[in-house]
Amino acid sequence: MFLIRKFRTVLMLLLFTIFIAGCWDRKEINDIAFVIGIAVDKEQDNYRSSLQIALPGQSGTTGSSGGGGGTSGDKSWFILSNTAKTLRGTSLEGQKALSRTIYYAHRRTLLIGEELAKSGVAPMLDLLTRYPLNRFSALPVVTRGEAYKVMDTDAPIEKFPSEMVRELCFLNMRNPRSLKTFIDAILSEGIDPFLPIASIVDTVPKNWKDTKTNIKLDGLAIFKKDKLVGMIDKAPADALILAMGEANAPEVMVKAPHGKGDMFVKLNENNSSLHPHIEDDKITVNIELYAKGVLVDNESNYGDRRENEIINLNEAIHHKIKLDIEEGIRLVQEQYHADILGIGRSIHQHLPAEWDKIKDRWDDIYPKVEISVTPHVIIENVGVINKPIGVMEGEVIHD
Repeated sequence: MFLIRKFRTVLMLLLFTIFIAGCWDRKEINDIAFVIGIAVDKEQDNYRSSLQIALPGQSGTTGSSGGGGGTSGDKSWFILSNTAKTLRGTSLEGQKALSRTIYYAHRRTLLIGEELAKSGVAPMLDLLTRYPLNRFSALPVVTRGEAYKVMDTDAPIEKFPSEMVRELCFLNMRNPRSLKTFIDAILSEGIDPFLPIASIVDTVPKNWKDTKTNIKLDGLAIFKKDKLVGMIDKAPADALILAMGEANAPEVMVKAPHGKGDMFVKLNENNSSLHPHIEDDKITVNIELYAKGVLVDNESNYGDRRENEIINLNEAIHHKIKLDIEEGIRLVQEQYHADILGIGRSIHQHLPAEWDKIKDRWDDIYPKVEISVTPHVIIENVGVINKPIGVMEGEVIHD
């Protein structure tokens, strides 16, 4: 009896191995082309997709050149670019010219060309959300001009230009816009989408030796639904990101309260909240901004950090932040009629009954909403020295 039970147990264990065998659909790594990033452009009526594909054999660091080159000095990636009537068609065309299976699950950035963004990105997004290998955590970015040119820069500090874009996004915002949050803003009420803008810049002046191209983020792309309606420069863009409470340790330059010169305060912590109010059909929204700051540079002849001088510096910071944010809001509100801060969404959350009355007219109402900013900044540290270096005691301006 014992032997029969033992035999049954062994037989059952052997049968279970049938269900845990997972090698039947395996793919060897040498048979896969890993897509690190993709750039999508519009060329007349066609899509152009440019895939940045990793070359593992060239991924060394010694003797590297532009594009994160490997030990032989070659780039650690190459670009495969094709055109077709549809975005899916470009992938099928690309596969015809590639001996390995294109694999998208490692793609973490999506560069969208300016012309494509203006014409609308919804048809392209259907493929990127429906096809299982596409990541919702990928970071979409709009480029000035053609996206494939930004994808093909040297970006010498990273192995892949697409990875350079990703790192820049996280330096710019605590929670960069992912494909998921971008699509959510397109489909939601009371908020309009936005994305960072990437462009090409030289690492050194062009007349220098060994000039290489690099990538920088220099503004925000403003959308109405799925179409790009405008691009704003870096200064108002930074102010708007600060208003959202998403800025990643920004620095604010402020004129010295007295005397001459500028002072720089770094905001190590910042967050914000929106407070809508409706009375007699008049909508007002107050943005409360909270931050802690550190004085990191004093290029003025003002003060030696006495109590009154710290108070005056605090007031100057409050005034500067308030003006910068309100200027940025006026730009997107009056010129582009785009609610990228989610003013409508905040009304929906705080005053749902009122939102039901106005949501169908929100596009007409939003440009007339009065938005104010109330900063609360505490300067916690002014450094280890008091008076500005290089300024004689008699030249220091005191309050």
